[in-house]
Amino acid sequence: MDDEVKEFWGAFETETGEKVEARSEGNWIHGIGPTREGKGLLILTDKSFRFKYVPDSIRPFMSSRMTSDNADRAEFTVERRDIVSVRVPKRGFFARLFRRTFPDCSFVARSAGGEKTYMFSADPSSGLIAALEKAWPVAGTVVH
Repeated sequence: MDDEVKEFWGAFETETGEKVEARSEGNWIHGIGPTREGKGLLILTDKSFRFKYVPDSIRPFMSSRMTSDNADRAEFTVERRDIVSVRVPKRGFFARLFRRTFPDCSFVARSAGGEKTYMFSADPSSGLIAALEKAWPVAGTVVH
């Protein structure tokens, strides 16, 4: 399976022309009204930050935490130069105990209509959150 994973990421880099710096399984929290979550891959490249919906055919490469069915195929790509700031909450003991497994994070990006906030949750052990903290000044808050 390692060869298949390498092949997948090689094809992604060839298709996009971008070098993957960090990636994580996670959720994009979006929608109007009740919160909707798209499950898939969060990808930080040398040129963009992306959420890529993961179809059922790719899910065997992902952990069991990501296997629930989700017909929402929404995706986004934001150019790195448009990202203004990143928010990564610092989670205290009770937040880790009583809230979701992955912390809710966000970033603000410039767009044609002004600034837009993107919310997501990502596996902290993947290195994606650390890469975001390194690349942008992070406004963190302690969440209890």
